[in-house]
Amino acid sequence: MYKRLADVRSLADVDEIRGELVDRYGEPPEPVDVLLDVARLRVRVREAGLTEVTAAGPNVRFAPLTLPDSAQMRLQRVYPRSTYKVAAQVALIPRPKTAPIGGKPLVGRELLDWTRTVIDTLVPAPAAVR
Repeated sequence: MYKRLADVRSLADVDEIRGELVDRYGEPPEPVDVLLDVARLRVRVREAGLTEVTAAGPNVRFAPLTLPDSAQMRLQRVYPRSTYKVAAQVALIPRPKTAPIGGKPLVGRELLDWTRTVIDTLVPAPAAVR
């Protein structure tokens, strides 16, 4: 199953694997659902044309990312303290925390959801995927 998840190319592929897991083993536990969410995020990252979504110190790095001026303004408005490097086509966005002061960095499903939201905000999804 891990190999099949690594090879997914569409959300339908992920849904098919989930259906097969449910048929064989029943409803999957939370860690398996999170793994399926990772596969869904990988599909979206690929659709957005990104090759890199990684933690970079206190930031998350999204690259390559070509943003028109309007999207750069949206980036600053929605994600304050973010940086966009035009020449390198890189956006560095502060990794979210559970609270502005003293909060811990998001992990697990919450971090996956945040990452998906960032990509959806900056790179509109193809019409067929929405």
